[in-house]
Amino acid sequence: MRIALLLLLTLLVPLHDARAQSWTDMTEFSGYLDSDIRFLVEDNRGATPGDGYRFDMNRNDLDLKLTIRPFDQVKAVVDSRLRFYGFNEAASLPELVKRDPIDPYSLYLDEAYLAVQGFLFDRMDLRFGRMIQTWGSADQFNPTDNLSARDLSDPFNYSAKVPNQMVELSLYPTDWLTLTGVFVPVFKPAQLPPSALMGFAVEYADNGCFAKAPVPPLSTADVGDLEKLFGAVDPCNLNFVDPEVRTLAPESTIENSQAGFKAAFQAGDLDFSLSYYYGRFAFPVAYTAVALVDPSTQNPGAFDVKYVAEVMYPRMHVAGADFSYSAPWLFDIGFVGEIAVYFPEEVVFGMRAYQQGSLVTEKSALNVPADPFIKATAGFDYTILPWWYVNFMYVRGFFDEFNDAYGVRNYGVGATELKFFEDEVVLRLAAVLAMDDLSATLNPQLTWIVLPSAEIALAGLIFLGDTEASDPLDYSAKEKFGQKAAGRSTVALRARVTW
Repeated sequence: MRIALLLLLTLLVPLHDARAQSWTDMTEFSGYLDSDIRFLVEDNRGATPGDGYRFDMNRNDLDLKLTIRPFDQVKAVVDSRLRFYGFNEAASLPELVKRDPIDPYSLYLDEAYLAVQGFLFDRMDLRFGRMIQTWGSADQFNPTDNLSARDLSDPFNYSAKVPNQMVELSLYPTDWLTLTGVFVPVFKPAQLPPSALMGFAVEYADNGCFAKAPVPPLSTADVGDLEKLFGAVDPCNLNFVDPEVRTLAPESTIENSQAGFKAAFQAGDLDFSLSYYYGRFAFPVAYTAVALVDPSTQNPGAFDVKYVAEVMYPRMHVAGADFSYSAPWLFDIGFVGEIAVYFPEEVVFGMRAYQQGSLVTEKSALNVPADPFIKATAGFDYTILPWWYVNFMYVRGFFDEFNDAYGVRNYGVGATELKFFEDEVVLRLAAVLAMDDLSATLNPQLTWIVLPSAEIALAGLIFLGDTEASDPLDYSAKEKFGQKAAGRSTVALRARVTW
């Protein structure tokens, strides 16, 4: 009975303190309003030539973030975003009587979690709910960061993530050591950019006839054998149905849950951590394909071709280490480094072709070997002058690379910022160079900070490289930023106000 009374008093004391606080003391409200207009500045990187030089985005975002602290040690965070797309999607007269197709929108919930300091005991914290994890020390290119999948729906924003339900426990045994464990019950894949569909697109010539189909991850000899099936047919008599790509998402079982553990150390100007992750690769990997060839029912002498592919998300273990160090003895240059050893699940790709219901050929190849492979980042950043900042990194392995038939490649990533007029105008020049094929992407941005809470920016995302592979039968011959699946060159005008 005495124990029950003590527990009741323990609960009532903080409750009384909370009621004494006003809602103004307990809540924090923040957010932003963002308006974004984009225009395609090239005409040759779409499914068909001549569909460029047009507006590609007319978007408005309203982000509202609410933080509530009912007690000093308890915090609830809700971050929601209302997005209006700005393009009319009404395609029929009945849709014109509805507002949603004329003015389409969506609602995002980026965060919704509970945080408790001193959970169970003083040196333990808990976070539970919908959240985003970001591990690693480098800027955006973090091979040790695998708990939250990437959201690449906006090519201008590499840092966005797909939120997921998680449980996080953090322990602080000493002032220089933090131990973090994260459990993610249900797997969520990365959100791909719209251009990713071009990786499976059938392309057509200027005359509207079939030009080429997606190349499967097979040997060039096997791809050549598949091409022979259509070699005797006039390309104008090949009617390719839009390819169907199915994703083999893992079931929501405990075996498919994800977990991560990290030990972070701090020693003066050096931050260092060791990490481990078990789960799945968040980007799809080619698994199977079927080509169905039948005489056309609409055009005698022609053939209908249907291409059905499957992609999957391989399991993996990842052991990682990262550091960041500010060198006071060397002009305060900041150094960062990450290395991650991936232990992947083996993936064998298989393909079959059927002609009028009969199997005519069957091919297979090892797409992802079970051998461990490395992804890494190393670089530095330095503020040369108060108005001049530079950053450079070497990157081994892009976000979506998993040592499949395309391979893990090498990149140079650089950026510089110049500030003018008492930091009111900022010019940022960034670039990524694919060292293996010399394709590149450029990202210049000019920002005018009108007032401390309002800014207007003019930016560009330019892709450089050859859209045609050096060997049309080689799956790995596609240039990283030259291939159409990488995206389209765009300029953007954005205005944002924050509070």
